[in-house]
Amino acid sequence: MNDQLTASEQHELRILELVEEQDKVTQRRVAAELEVAIGMANSLIKRLIHKGHIKIKEAPASRYGYYLTPEGFLAKSRLVSKYIATSVKFFSVVRHDYEHIANELSRKGQDKIGCAGSGEILEIAQMVFQSHNIRTVFVVDVLGHLNGQYFTSYSDVPEADREQACCIVLTESQRPHRAFEIISSEAQTIPVMTPAFMKISKSGFAHMAKEEGRR
Repeated sequence: MNDQLTASEQHELRILELVEEQDKVTQRRVAAELEVAIGMANSLIKRLIHKGHIKIKEAPASRYGYYLTPEGFLAKSRLVSKYIATSVKFFSVVRHDYEHIANELSRKGQDKIGCAGSGEILEIAQMVFQSHNIRTVFVVDVLGHLNGQYFTSYSDVPEADREQACCIVLTESQRPHRAFEIISSEAQTIPVMTPAFMKISKSGFAHMAKEEGRR
């Protein structure tokens, strides 16, 4: 059974939250929150109305608002519970995989690393490494999520910092496979370690890079 929220469920949960939080929720507001077109927002709202989770109420000046039905409250509660369960499970898996990397580094007597990638995964990884007295010497935000907060390229990292790190650990939250390709190409003289949950095949990447080199 897949216990993760689908994209549709995420949209439905956010709409139900908006309707519960605000008296007058417009389609434009929903579209802005979900970063979708107004037509898509309209379709999502109609779907929830059809399910009986929200109803339309007439507001002053011939406008319309929405309110949650009892079924809507139950649906929101189920989605929130599913989201929390998924988040807790995700955190547990991520922490476990970085614990495995930290234990391997500690066993080898290595206590300084670099990280590639930013976001919540980086935060979890750093928490784990700190508990093992492993210091993050530098962070490369290879996909440029946080402009100016970290190095944007391995070549920007001072040589003294590069020499301290025994390896680079992949910590990208959104597009780990792309981040792995970039950092592996930029940092060819230092190992790149990847947690198991990212399911990155290093042999597959090496084969792809070899094929690219032949062209």
